Amino acid sequence: MKSTRTRMARAAVPAVALGALMASGTGTASAATTWWYSGGPHGSGTAATFRAEGDQLKVCDVNSDGYRALVDVQTAADAHVYRVTDSYNDNKCTTVSEASGRYNLAEKRSYRLRVCVIKAGQSPSYCKTSATFNNGR
Repeated sequence: MKSTRTRMARAAVPAVALGALMASGTGTASAATTWWYSGGPHGSGTAATFRAEGDQLKVCDVNSDGYRALVDVQTAADAHVYRVTDSYNDNKCTTVSEASGRYNLAEKRSYRLRVCVIKAGQSPSYCKTSATFNNGR
């Protein structure tokens, strides 16, 4: 059985990773950032930020545990727009943006992030959906 100290340390990992992710998304009011977090088993989790300036989506795995981060971008009416799976399993992030020509979201429209953890060969799990946000400039 794990000690209380070990369990507390594991519980702190997602909070620390999320704090670092939020701090990295600061900017001007015109470049507002929307963030969301989903926890999973054994301290695993996914953190995501969307920054309207450049339609930048950052998807982060928050613990090196065999799970990866997965985020679906959806319209406010739940229509699928695109999916990003973090390429890493080690507290690093995958970032995509409209600069690639593939991840451009329509301006002044409402979207949500569906944030999950996923293990190879399995379906997404521990999913949470963000509040609706506007991609407006």
